[in-house]
Amino acid sequence: MEKYLLDTVSWIEYFKNRSGVADRVDALPRQQLCAFEVTVAEQIYGAYNSKNFEKHYREAEWLRRNVEIFPISEVFDDYGEIRFATKHKGNPIGQFDLLIGATARHYGLTVVTDNLKDFEPMPGVKVENWVTRE
Repeated sequence: MEKYLLDTVSWIEYFKNRSGVADRVDALPRQQLCAFEVTVAEQIYGAYNSKNFEKHYREAEWLRRNVEIFPISEVFDDYGEIRFATKHKGNPIGQFDLLIGATARHYGLTVVTDNLKDFEPMPGVKVENWVTRE
């Protein structure tokens, strides 16, 4: 069974019911949906940074209760290898994206993102974009 690790922006698109992401997420069983623990932390930061704290904090709580959350602790080797490979190709990538990619590769997940330019160069990382533009 394919499992999908949505990045932070994809979860935001889901919660805002935009760009076709919500349709794809809602069509899948919850067992196929995942988040990275830093994504949950970013959602909580977003709640504190928002004028609508309660709503956005509930979204982070929804993630905690409804999808599998993958930890950082098992992906250190994958992270180091991916960071080395992309840096030496002249493709510097943000730390959180590298950690999401390392998590996906380590656990055999597919990253769902609208940020293909950062994820496609990562060796061994499967990527899909569920955003639809009109």
